[in-house]
Amino acid sequence: MSDFRTRDTAPGERVEAGAYQALTANPPQTRGARLATPAGEETGRMEELLRTLCDLPGPTGQEEAVTGWVARQWEGRGEVTLTPVGNLFLHIPGPGPRVLLAAHADELSLIVRSVTADGFLRVLPGERDVFSFPYFIGQRFRILADGGEVPGILATTTGHALTPEQRDRTRLSWDDLFIDLGMTAEEAAEAGIGVGTRMVWDPGISKVGRLLVGKAMDDRLGVAVLVELSRRLAERKPRFDVTLALTVQEEIGMVGASSLARDGRTFDVGFIIDNGLAGDIPTVAEAHMPVRLGGGPALVHRDSSVHYSRRLIAELRAVAQEHDIPVQDVVLYHYSSDGAHLVRQGMETLLVAPPIRYSHSPFEAVDPRDVESTVRLFEAYLAESAPE
Repeated sequence: MSDFRTRDTAPGERVEAGAYQALTANPPQTRGARLATPAGEETGRMEELLRTLCDLPGPTGQEEAVTGWVARQWEGRGEVTLTPVGNLFLHIPGPGPRVLLAAHADELSLIVRSVTADGFLRVLPGERDVFSFPYFIGQRFRILADGGEVPGILATTTGHALTPEQRDRTRLSWDDLFIDLGMTAEEAAEAGIGVGTRMVWDPGISKVGRLLVGKAMDDRLGVAVLVELSRRLAERKPRFDVTLALTVQEEIGMVGASSLARDGRTFDVGFIIDNGLAGDIPTVAEAHMPVRLGGGPALVHRDSSVHYSRRLIAELRAVAQEHDIPVQDVVLYHYSSDGAHLVRQGMETLLVAPPIRYSHSPFEAVDPRDVESTVRLFEAYLAESAPE
């Protein structure tokens, strides 16, 4: 968006990529035409996948850690290709129509614009969103230096050092903020930190009740849908010619999606999987955002850029009813996705949006059951029959 297991990840702990593979080694067997997927085991696998993907650093313009990990998961499941701009494709042949499912790989980030003589980093957003500064002050960041990751904290003048003028200010600008590395300028340079170095939040990933909370749920939940869906489609015969895609640089203006149809690639139908907005918190009126966590993915009728296919909404709703998969309906404003570029490239398009709370923050919250329901929805829509 350009917005049942209980293991917590300690601050700074990196999630092992093998956790998801271990859970997929012996998947539960599904028989019959209906996809009565058990919530516990499948949702546990989804939680581990989300932990792994959200832990990967993928700032806008530097998404290689995410696309590289996904490419390894996609090996042997179809033809995997990477475009010059960094978009990643998995083609699973089948009878037409040609269906594209896409999610974006990048996450919110900061970028260094200068380094002070004392070794502090002056930064700007890596995207074009207008951030609320309270989400940033005091947050830990992972600086993606040339020599390896370096920890830092975003700071500003506080407490007794504030001047009377600073105390009276109600708004901050980027000139008031900086990254403290605990290094000299020379040490920062030796670590490979300079103008253009990117960084991502480092809040850790926590289980809070039934929710999974951390950075980059936007849009690693969409990436998780494509990874898990590729695994399930490998066991079943798709009734379409299916292409899964990770796009780059969505957060700065849906840039990667604008080239999805290059090199002769053409698609009849396009689905975007991006996070939606949950309105089930005290400060949001239900009349404005009637979407709840745990209610399944939202079928988006329109956002600020485009109206989506009414036919595809009806088709997915019918599939959801047949397989007892919860879905919701929503109209989004102050929100855009890669979907507008799919329409411009001639595709009938729908945005499917598993909801999150607290979008564009380091504490984005999701219910893994909603992401699992999204996988089940597309598995039922795309696959010809259940495995024997």
